[in-house]
Amino acid sequence: MVGTGSRGVGRNAEPETGVEAGGCSGAGTEGAGTEGEGEVDPAAEAVAQAAAAGRAELEAERDYLRRGRAALAGMRAEAEGTQVAGGDPVDDKVTIEFLRIARKRRIAGLADGEGTAPLFFARLDYAPDARGARDGRGGSVDRGVSGAPGASGAPGVSGAPGVSGAPGVSGAPGVSGAPGVSGVPGADGSFEADGSFEADGAAGRRFYLGRRHVRESAGDDPLVVDWRTDVARPFYRAHRGDPMGVLRRRRFGYDGPELTAFEDEPLTGSGSAPGDATTGASVPPGGAPPAGGLAAGGLAAGGLLEREIERPRSGPMRDIVATIQPEQDEIVRADLAVSVCVQGAPGTGKTAVGLHRAAYLLFTHRERLARAGVLVVGPNRAFLGYIAAVLPTLGEFTVRHSTLDELVDTVAARGVDGVEAATLKGDARLATVVRRALHDGLRSPDGPVRVVTSVGRWTVGEEEFAGLFADAAAGLRAGTIRYAAARDRLATRLAAAVRRHAEAGGHFLTDGALRTLARGRAVRDAVEAVWPKVDAPALVRRLLTDPALLARAADGVLDPAEQQILLAAAPPGGVRTPRWSPADAFCIDEARDLIDGTPGVGHLIVDEAQDLSPMQCRALARRCADGSLTVLGDLAQGTTPWAATSWHAQLAHLGRPGAHLEVLTRGYRVPAQIIAFAGRLLAHISAELTAPTSARTAPGALVILAADADADADADAADAADAADADVRVAAIVTDQVAAALGRAGSLAVVAADADVAALAAALAGAGLGVDVLGADDTPSRACLVPASLAKGLEFDHVIVVEPASIVAGEIHPRLGLRRLYVVLTRAVSELTVVHARPLPHELRDPVPATAVAPAGMDVPVVTAG
Repeated sequence: MVGTGSRGVGRNAEPETGVEAGGCSGAGTEGAGTEGEGEVDPAAEAVAQAAAAGRAELEAERDYLRRGRAALAGMRAEAEGTQVAGGDPVDDKVTIEFLRIARKRRIAGLADGEGTAPLFFARLDYAPDARGARDGRGGSVDRGVSGAPGASGAPGVSGAPGVSGAPGVSGAPGVSGAPGVSGVPGADGSFEADGSFEADGAAGRRFYLGRRHVRESAGDDPLVVDWRTDVARPFYRAHRGDPMGVLRRRRFGYDGPELTAFEDEPLTGSGSAPGDATTGASVPPGGAPPAGGLAAGGLAAGGLLEREIERPRSGPMRDIVATIQPEQDEIVRADLAVSVCVQGAPGTGKTAVGLHRAAYLLFTHRERLARAGVLVVGPNRAFLGYIAAVLPTLGEFTVRHSTLDELVDTVAARGVDGVEAATLKGDARLATVVRRALHDGLRSPDGPVRVVTSVGRWTVGEEEFAGLFADAAAGLRAGTIRYAAARDRLATRLAAAVRRHAEAGGHFLTDGALRTLARGRAVRDAVEAVWPKVDAPALVRRLLTDPALLARAADGVLDPAEQQILLAAAPPGGVRTPRWSPADAFCIDEARDLIDGTPGVGHLIVDEAQDLSPMQCRALARRCADGSLTVLGDLAQGTTPWAATSWHAQLAHLGRPGAHLEVLTRGYRVPAQIIAFAGRLLAHISAELTAPTSARTAPGALVILAADADADADADAADAADAADADVRVAAIVTDQVAAALGRAGSLAVVAADADVAALAAALAGAGLGVDVLGADDTPSRACLVPASLAKGLEFDHVIVVEPASIVAGEIHPRLGLRRLYVVLTRAVSELTVVHARPLPHELRDPVPATAVAPAGMDVPVVTAG
């Protein structure tokens, strides 16, 4: 692909005509002569000149790309030649190891990811008078971190995903990037150290945007600036109503490592109407341009964006730096102090937005978050494996990824609770019960404390000891001190009381003697009698097995029937080897926090948060008590019995009742045909939510295959033989569909009810098809068989859904089953095929609700496979 654009910053903003790559300079010239032989058609000549100019400009951009790659290679060589400073191998062991790791990360961040991550994906040309251009449109370049609504209406941009990293600008290891400006000779301006810029400094300058900062020599203006700098912000926010000082926004298109196209969007000037863009034309990789010249293959404005979104997937999730939309950018660049909750419909990019927010915050608050850390929490290892490459691609290697269960893995959760018990153990009221059980062991002093040492005997009276105890207990109940710390403080203050008595008798104890006294048997035994040492697992086990303790702790909180549920669900096994359930682990985590406290992080991102129980929310809340939170989820996709019904309540459990709620309903991943079909379920699972829409349509994206002509008959009337025969026919159709899909580019998933996976795996293996069965701890491969319970958060180019009715029936409640089906149906990026012998759920056969958005006249193709 080739496009044309400006000849330099500050020149006329008039758009130029797009042309084909290679060999189309003569487009429109054949037969262009008039009656006079040798005469040239002026229009054809103009087209030819424009085509030649476009090819020249594309070649200039390729030269710049080569220059940037050479600069990147030099930066990597420089990093590889850096030696870690020596030091004492014992005293400086930790520092030396830190520097070695930082150097290794920096080198990895400078890897050439061409073919997967283009060096730059866009260019901004600022107007000669950037400030005047903004003022004239009533806009401004926001220099701070955005948390407020910003400009919208600007189309997305194209680019290619990748696996690279963002190096540091200075020699400081681990720094992912620094702001800068493009290497335009003679340009000057004032740039701040944090990446913000003065309007006068941006005027008339050109900026290439990429995933990392690239420069030729230390101190030089960079050739490519990091997408997270403020100078890049207009790329995501500017539009003709508020160009933010930008004259032209250019998007680049790649085929592998090759720069093949660019697309210009004028933002300032009178040369084009709103929405006009100068684009190139489509040329298949390695193929010739379409015949007919310019008109034959011209792309519409935003064509590169569409091509990027539809580009086949063959591995883990990709970054979206080149396609972030204005409403997404507002979330990504929200201030660190702001906790954000994103209610996002399928395909709206909420997970990618959360990960890019992590990258942005690390770039903007590097030093602070380097100390406090960033944590990403996902539902399972399969999901975390799928998203694992995004942050390293953006140059961030220090973010920890964890499942929720891994955060509380201090006990092995090998048991299983029933739904009723698991739901009750996840109730927020259990926090009160656990706290009361912990405090139940406290006993007021019932006598004096006598201390005998080699230098004397002293007694602390019962009243004095009771006063010390009351002070410690008051701090514990107020939540200003943890149980173990309060116990230690009581021992220290009791020892201090002994020292005061000793000093009254003329004996003066040193601080060392005081500490020895606090650890002595007399003080230790006295404290243990009133403030016993407690182990969190032992406390929870006693609570669940001691009816008397449970009755005292749950008085007025749980009714007798609920108490009986807990006692019946006590972990089996001995005192030392109880079989804890996952819900027990969060009760233990609650107790451990009350006893010892919990270390936190600077920012925590939790995905699929709608599925969390209140006790799970509390476990996350205490891990970011002094930090901020990004909450991602969709109430319509809640599939646990305790799934949230409102974000207000869920955010309260997460300790952020005042978090800012952002709602994303416009999708960019799932085609409109598919989202409209799945949207039929929305009225039955979350009627209060706004129906999602899609920015793209894909003819033929949805196909429904019925296993036989009687697929709508009553399945209950069929005998066992007929049912088995239907299963064979379904497996045969699935096998045929998989064989066809494997011959196309992109990823493939066959999604079925968990109970049906084994049979389908056998059928696919028998057909010799290489399809992996996805486990909870696996990373999705290019072609895999996915249990419906693991599909959430994943996406594939081609999805084959098997027996929707079985997926619904696999859940404990029909509404949860419909939600599971909603999740499954919205995993496809390009094509969704539904294969069934049993009747489709009637909710799915209902007409599309009036609020749903579907292409005009959309019909769902139903094919009967006899």
